[in-house]
Amino acid sequence: MSPATDLRIPRSLWDRLVAELHARTEGESHESGAFLLGHTTEQGRRVTDVLYFDDLHPEVHAGGVVELPAAAFRTLWAIVRERGVQVVADVHVHPYSAGQSWIDRKNPLIATRGHVAIILPNFARPRIRRWSVGVYVYEGDHQWQALGGCGNRLLVLETDHE
Repeated sequence: MSPATDLRIPRSLWDRLVAELHARTEGESHESGAFLLGHTTEQGRRVTDVLYFDDLHPEVHAGGVVELPAAAFRTLWAIVRERGVQVVADVHVHPYSAGQSWIDRKNPLIATRGHVAIILPNFARPRIRRWSVGVYVYEGDHQWQALGGCGNRLLVLETDHE
């Protein structure tokens, strides 16, 4: 895996993200998700912040699944500019497996080649094992490369530095 495609996230931020995504399913009644913000470095993509979908648009889960309207993206891009960061990935939860649905494959949230989309199984119910996480890299034209599972080397959970 080339360094430019690694997705590095501090373990404490990952743990908070997973817990918050599970909490935002409101008793596992709907999916939840977030954009992972940060920077691309020589070591790969480094996540420094999280922006939850329902903070961008409160009704994003009204249908039970993630549906982000154009207004949510206008807010996202304004926040990205204001904070001086990039969207380095997105993450959302599924009720059972971490496999991509047909809707996920046909509707990338960021339709840019190389964008990383992560899916957490079981509504992100603790404890999420790294090997159970779906990791997908967008190749364009609604095609994805699946990199999750036991061989997942793209998602790097880093030890927090004091």
